[in-house]
Amino acid sequence: MGDHFWPAMYPGLIVGVLYGLSLRGVFNTVIAALGGLIGAAIAYEGLLAANLNDGLPSVIGLIVGAFLGAYLLTSIAQRFSSTRPKT
Repeated sequence: MGDHFWPAMYPGLIVGVLYGLSLRGVFNTVIAALGGLIGAAIAYEGLLAANLNDGLPSVIGLIVGAFLGAYLLTSIAQRFSSTRPKT
């Protein structure tokens, strides 16, 4: 991990929290924030491999990756929480 890894995770956290808040609920917010961080980390590594880790492509890639991560993780979590039997 380079010097820019942790500062690159801020867009992931912000996008994830905002997406989670739009879904309402603490559970959705936490899961979306986690998904945003995962998506931003994957996007960061991909952008680093493609040598696009500076400037506007980096920011756009991190935001898109964070949104996709938050969306996918909340979708999976909601699917599993809805199939769990209620006691």
